[in-house]
Amino acid sequence: MSQPVDLLLITWNRRDYVEKTLSNLLADPSDFRLYCWDNASTDGTADLIASINDPRVVKRHFNKENVNQQEPCMWFFETATSDVIGKVDDDILLPEGWTERIAPMIRKEPKFGMLGCWIFMPEDWNETLAQHNIVELSGERVFRCMGIQGHSFLARRDYLQRYCHKSKGHGIPVARPKMSLDGLVSGYPVPLLYAHNMDDPRSPMNVKTKSGSLGTDAALTARSLKFESAEAFGQWIAADALRRQTVPFDKQMQIKLTQLQCNKTRLGKITFKLWKRFCHSKIKHWILD
Repeated sequence: MSQPVDLLLITWNRRDYVEKTLSNLLADPSDFRLYCWDNASTDGTADLIASINDPRVVKRHFNKENVNQQEPCMWFFETATSDVIGKVDDDILLPEGWTERIAPMIRKEPKFGMLGCWIFMPEDWNETLAQHNIVELSGERVFRCMGIQGHSFLARRDYLQRYCHKSKGHGIPVARPKMSLDGLVSGYPVPLLYAHNMDDPRSPMNVKTKSGSLGTDAALTARSLKFESAEAFGQWIAADALRRQTVPFDKQMQIKLTQLQCNKTRLGKITFKLWKRFCHSKIKHWILD
């Protein structure tokens, strides 16, 4: 019998959301273990996490400062014990049984990288439009993307450790495009597993952006991309979903290469040379036989 998957939840001053996220997650009878990391919340989030009475919550870390995601992920990658691990965001409502759907796929097929739930709205999905990016492996259909978000995914623990980097940026420290260049298939199982992003400005459950303006407590992506308008952020999310479906997978990789080429820093030039070398040697993996 397979061991339960390990999940990481990182949060900071998101009590309005994380209370719903945890209630939803822990109502799922699936077998998983949850690791919680609080980044020095001051709004009661830490107290909420401390009060949870569920044996599946196996570790809770209360940090003294907000260190974003790199340090919590490193802690989790080193602490988790399952062969399959993943992450859930603190503002997501997940479909029941999602881990039991994805974990067997990960364990069965070593070519799968990161597989997760569709974070966009159901109306953002058009399977006919996305058909050219849907591949099949081991009898499983997956809508393939260059990389998926860190909101609700599973992957082999050794893969995440292998592709982990030390960047202290806002996102999860995993070189997702590099995974794709190496021939791993990341994306969303088809039929899709729908997750609801409460912090999407289009969500009726959104509590942070009803004024039309985004503040310091806006979604991490909104802050990273410097969005100030909730409407503009919502339009960007919808456009991102459309881009993933309409742009062919190999074109997505070429676009990433161009972005790196435009980075004229010394590190950018070195990275571009490495990517270019990988593109020539790995391109045969982009489209599966």
